[in-house]
Amino acid sequence: LERMLQLPSRPDFKYEIARVVERDFNSWWQQIEVRKGRNYNIPVGTPVIFSGGVVGRIREVGEYTSVVDLISSEHTRLAVVIEGDNRPLSFRGAGARLFGSPSGFAEYIPLDARINDQDNPPRLITSGMGGVFPPGLHAGYLRNLRQGSSGMFLEGDVQLDNALMSLTEVAILVPITQDAP
Repeated sequence: LERMLQLPSRPDFKYEIARVVERDFNSWWQQIEVRKGRNYNIPVGTPVIFSGGVVGRIREVGEYTSVVDLISSEHTRLAVVIEGDNRPLSFRGAGARLFGSPSGFAEYIPLDARINDQDNPPRLITSGMGGVFPPGLHAGYLRNLRQGSSGMFLEGDVQLDNALMSLTEVAILVPITQDAP
């Protein structure tokens, strides 16, 4: 199943594949509803992914459905790193432009970080810090670095996968320990 869906192997989690039944993208929310809930032992706060990386986190669980705050939601924050560099950065969702791409915002980027090639921007991956998302999941691509307001760090825009706006199925990463009696 992991190979077929192009999902990374995560031995501490089981994949619970869920169908997207509703999308809500507006100025207040960036969320989807999936067809799995308490009936599949889905806990609040569980990470949700797809073959393109992070989708978001379970915010609310009902009997048969769950609400997922997307990575593009302004309510979502992640600890990420630039691939190949272990210094942590902060990511937060920045919404989506009307009929546009979902986006994010990265801050606390070290002053020596550079984007050398606009056609091949640095990739942001989850750091594993914060205890929700395991390390190494794709979050987005870092673009448009600029001086941060404090002058001590850089900040930048993050390009997220366009597929976030049209997902039909996702994988919920349920911790294996949740299944233990």
